[in-house]
Amino acid sequence: MFDERVRAVLGARALLDENDPRVEQKWKELIALLSEDENSTLNFLQVCTKTELSFLSEIFEEVAYNLQSEKYIELLYLLGQRYPDLNLKRSIQIAEEYMN
Repeated sequence: MFDERVRAVLGARALLDENDPRVEQKWKELIALLSEDENSTLNFLQVCTKTELSFLSEIFEEVAYNLQSEKYIELLYLLGQRYPDLNLKRSIQIAEEYMN
């Protein structure tokens, strides 16, 4: 159920142009979903696709701020290693700064 809800919002986000003002609403929806439950979020991140992760990187820092979870940051670094071509390191570092 959780994964389906996240994927539904991600799918809607993927259809929008980056300059579309509705992108911000999708970000808010994703932040709210991913901030609900740390375990559900971590489980989703472990199985999400490369494309999904790319879209989620747009909101890493807000989710980090809400979750305040070292496990979340550690998993982001592991995913960054799994998909080095996504160049997630800077986004993850910013997310980590939101933890303090």
